[in-house]
Amino acid sequence: MLCLPSGGPGHRLALENYLWNCTVKPQTHADMYLDDEGLKVRFEVLESNPLTTALTQQEPMLMVCQDSAVELFLAFPDDEHDQNFKPELEHCLYLNIEINSQGICYAKHGHSRKNRTAFTPEQIASLKIRAERESDRWSVELTVPRNLIRELAHYDAFSPDHVWAFNLYKISESSETEHYIAYNRVDVPAPNFHLPEYFALCRVTG
Repeated sequence: MLCLPSGGPGHRLALENYLWNCTVKPQTHADMYLDDEGLKVRFEVLESNPLTTALTQQEPMLMVCQDSAVELFLAFPDDEHDQNFKPELEHCLYLNIEINSQGICYAKHGHSRKNRTAFTPEQIASLKIRAERESDRWSVELTVPRNLIRELAHYDAFSPDHVWAFNLYKISESSETEHYIAYNRVDVPAPNFHLPEYFALCRVTG
């Protein structure tokens, strides 16, 4: 279980589980920490020419997983007092936030892969996404606000002693750059990141 301080230094996490078909394997890591505003995540990808076709944020949201994208998935207990949280579909709230190298976001929340609710434009704006590109790499920064999690989970899951779960992904589903890379291994035979039972557990410490 990852212990994440509520304020102060966080963790640098390497995405090193190369899954299913990887025609390329861009090196990826993420820095993750909590502060008063919420959960901060910064991805950095060593990839000189990321596939980027979605260039503007629009409704309905574009499936940026077809591009070169990074993804943050989060899962929260329905019962805020659950100290033995074991995330699984239908029994937890989970969020998927997917962002390409242009900073274009696809995000939904719900309790199953189907029938999830799309983030509103205001909720996407609250993530404060910033993307940067250099000659040999690109990065994405975002914030998952405490207020957004209070709105969706009905409690402050980022407060001390709460347990939640997450996974981090790097993906492109397009055949010419296809790859599936994860922080926490997903042990199924076909590509599927929407499996909270394979998320890593995280405890917030004071």
